[in-house]
Amino acid sequence: MENELVLEYINKKFDDGSLILKDINLRLQPGTKLSVLGPSGSGKTTLLRLIAGLENPDSGTILFNGQPMNDCPAHKRNFGMMFQEFALFPHLNVFNNIAFGLKMKGMDKAGIASRVKEMLSLTGLEGFGTRHIDDLSGGERQRVALARTLAPQPGLLMLDEPLSSLDRILRKRLLKELTDIISELNITTIFVTHDHEEAFAAGDMIIIMKQGEIEQKGTPDELVQTPKNEWVKEFLGL
Repeated sequence: MENELVLEYINKKFDDGSLILKDINLRLQPGTKLSVLGPSGSGKTTLLRLIAGLENPDSGTILFNGQPMNDCPAHKRNFGMMFQEFALFPHLNVFNNIAFGLKMKGMDKAGIASRVKEMLSLTGLEGFGTRHIDDLSGGERQRVALARTLAPQPGLLMLDEPLSSLDRILRKRLLKELTDIISELNITTIFVTHDHEEAFAAGDMIIIMKQGEIEQKGTPDELVQTPKNEWVKEFLGL
């Protein structure tokens, strides 16, 4: 299936041989919004980095569009990843930050200008193209980071704690904006968070991770109505 992500028996070890991730099996159909929820140290970010190609699994297979990704370099996977610290280029203005990935793909100037304009509109940043990153608020930086990630039209969008550096009031507002944009684009998304509210708002499917394993998978309603065990119930605050 086009843009389907499949993980088969993914394992990743620490240097001492102990497992960070153990036998992770996952299938994401196109358009799925998956939240990866779990406490610190449960393997959430490592899982994301393996999918992105920033690290390699010790065993198991990652498939996208039916093609093995294990040996495919990160920049050739056509995945977009947004980090919690945004990782914007401070020496570039908003336009050139968003245009960066398009330039790397060799798009012509007219195409870049058109796509950046589209992304500025999508993220509510019209008129911000010439602004410098240092002149932006935390919420504006977050939207620039999202626009930059989406500009090359990735087949899969990954977000690693994208709101964790913002205060709670701003996080709640930007979470709504973020989920609205993702829904409008209907892009397959993996949203990593330790925050229950964010996970339930961002995902139509949620996996709860514990010590490198998937403890439970389900829709938000399924998790609330039928938690697998006492640990899940306590973790979700039920």
